[in-house]
Amino acid sequence: MSQQTQHFYEFGEYRIEAAERLLRRDDNVVSLPPKAIDLLLVMLESNGRVMTKEDLMAQVWADTFVEEANLSHNVFLLRKALGDAKNGAKYIETIPRRGYRFAADLTQNAADTNAFFAREQTRSRIVIEEEIEVDGALHTQKKKGDKISKRKPTAAIAVVLLLVIGSLLAYRYKGVENEINSVAAPVESIAVMPFANESGNSEIEYLSDGVTEALIGTLSQLPNLKVKARSSVFRYKGKDATPQTIGKELNVQAILNGHVVQHGDQLTFSLELIDAKTENVIWSDKYNRKQTDLVSLQNEIARDVSNKLQVKLSSRDEQKLAKHYPKNAEAYPLYLKGRYFWNKFTPADLQKAAEYFNQALTLDSDYALAYAGLADTYGASATNGWTPPKEAYRKGKEAAKKALEIDETLAPAHVALGAISMFSDFDWEVAEREYKHAIELDPNYELTYELYSYLLSALGRPDEALTMAQRGLGVDPLSALLSDDVAWAYYLERRYDQSIQQLQKTLELESDRAEAHLGLGNAYELKGRYEEAIAEYQKAISLSERTSNTLGFLGHAYAASGKRNEAIKIVNEMKGMSKQKYISPYDLAILYTGLGEKDKALEQLNTAYEERAGWVIYLKVEPVFDDLRPDPRFAALLRRLGLEN
Repeated sequence: MSQQTQHFYEFGEYRIEAAERLLRRDDNVVSLPPKAIDLLLVMLESNGRVMTKEDLMAQVWADTFVEEANLSHNVFLLRKALGDAKNGAKYIETIPRRGYRFAADLTQNAADTNAFFAREQTRSRIVIEEEIEVDGALHTQKKKGDKISKRKPTAAIAVVLLLVIGSLLAYRYKGVENEINSVAAPVESIAVMPFANESGNSEIEYLSDGVTEALIGTLSQLPNLKVKARSSVFRYKGKDATPQTIGKELNVQAILNGHVVQHGDQLTFSLELIDAKTENVIWSDKYNRKQTDLVSLQNEIARDVSNKLQVKLSSRDEQKLAKHYPKNAEAYPLYLKGRYFWNKFTPADLQKAAEYFNQALTLDSDYALAYAGLADTYGASATNGWTPPKEAYRKGKEAAKKALEIDETLAPAHVALGAISMFSDFDWEVAEREYKHAIELDPNYELTYELYSYLLSALGRPDEALTMAQRGLGVDPLSALLSDDVAWAYYLERRYDQSIQQLQKTLELESDRAEAHLGLGNAYELKGRYEEAIAEYQKAISLSERTSNTLGFLGHAYAASGKRNEAIKIVNEMKGMSKQKYISPYDLAILYTGLGEKDKALEQLNTAYEERAGWVIYLKVEPVFDDLRPDPRFAALLRRLGLEN
């Protein structure tokens, strides 16, 4: 019988078992892809010696053509697993312009054919002793580098070695074939991760975020390619997650990582396209440009990525890649700043967004995306009661129409026009037509599903509303926004338990989402769980601002739970706020309804109709107004809205 012992290396808290190709920290297995383990074994056997990049590539990726980026990526994975700091590595040192060196104190133990297999698989040159008992005699062979010393080799040893080498060659051939196939097959799904701003300057965060979002939008135009939405990928911003983890969670084949460094007016973009399954680098490149060249750079990156994904582009597809960029290159950074502040989605940030979109349009009056961004900004500010609605809706409608005059195929502009038709004009037919057309143009644009579900709920079509919200969540399952929309559809259908369950899922995605806490407050209150509702409303306020929308519901909950004095304090607070900024009469109507002051509530609702206060579209279905429904004045208001029963 062959007596086999395990071959391993030990350093610090770590132990690597060569035959099993396992790295352990204490008794726990450290998760690493196979090539990272191979790389570590090669470096360990050369402990203390500088290994050039070429030598490492030749040994780890023998007989396989891969780019050098695979090496740097796997070194990164090793350092991360071993806890090496960037500038204070205690295990793997970078030797400038040469390669790498494993520098820690190392102990090792070697054994028989298992160690030989591990050594051959990584082309190691460690000293290996094999002791094989044949016919009662113990035979040992030592091998170091390419020099072999033999002591009475027998036919049995030769047979063992031939079997091992044959198995090894079959394994390696299969591995090479799999690697080549994984790169050769066209990629049909991708996640563009938030570009990392490595400039040490937070003021250009808009640039890294903006280029990410713009690239997502551009790649979404490509045929036969599913691109994950912004809301899904930005939840990973600033977090450590491996490509395999991201690939599994987002169900994509490839991950695109990017890094941005600014030096004066010079920008360096480093990109890396990674196979999510194998964590191999499919392609990497660096782009050095001036900031004024961002437009051409964005086009170039999109084309390069599409080529590496093996997406075949028609001339029409080529036009799609270029059409969303301005003629004046200086307008592009301004547009990116506008979108950066738009995504923060607070009253002050939306005001900044409008300023940047307008600045971009001053430089390029034919910039369709900037008009669409402006329409979104005016519309959202009006709907949420952050600015007087009538004037904002007028400006938003003009911007949306201008965007469509320039580019009729722009889905966000159709959605913006549909939203304003719904919230301001109460033109339900036009709004629905615009939403349907937007889905045809870009089925991945998540905002369409949100607003379309709002329309269907407002019209009293609850089953369709829920289906539309769920359809949106199907497009982007990790979107907290779309999860909220499903919960809201449940709430308006008076399915409060399902709404609560969905909102709890939302908070698993985004624990500090104010809108989710507001939704929980709504559902808890209608179930009579007032203390929980009040706590959720207060949580929502602490996470955002004391807007009239949340204050109205908080005051209603105080009144409904018998805390009338607290409710009246909220009324007085909102009246005081109205001297400084716009306060939605719709929100005051909610509060007065809770207090049982029906005349004041109906007066405020009529004002909300006249001013086009956004959420008045829900008058037919909002549960908090159930006490007002028997009043003929309420029915008359529904008729004016075109929402007759």
